[in-house]
Amino acid sequence: MDLALVARHMVANSIGGLVAVIVTLAIQLKQEEVHYHVAMERAAIVAELNHHVRNAIFPMHIAVQRLGDADAKKIADDAVERINLALKDATADALSQRVNYSDNRPGESKT
Repeated sequence: MDLALVARHMVANSIGGLVAVIVTLAIQLKQEEVHYHVAMERAAIVAELNHHVRNAIFPMHIAVQRLGDADAKKIADDAVERINLALKDATADALSQRVNYSDNRPGESKT
């Protein structure tokens, strides 16, 4: 067996392996970039939704707090807490991609 031929095959296989690794890493980096951009878009949408919901509910909550009715205060505090939990869950679902809020297929409801 020719040692030079074996050495050439080893070098060729090593170069082929390195090229395969480089191509695989490039594909993975591209996928991570796409995933990052999608996650940032979702985070921006959720942050905007969060901002609008809080701006809508805050004046009502302040008005109830100023009226001083203990039952109304408790109801308002419970409602704000439920809204906080719902926004937190919606944020986690959107960012983890468990729920796709932009999926608008006819005949199917959003979950």
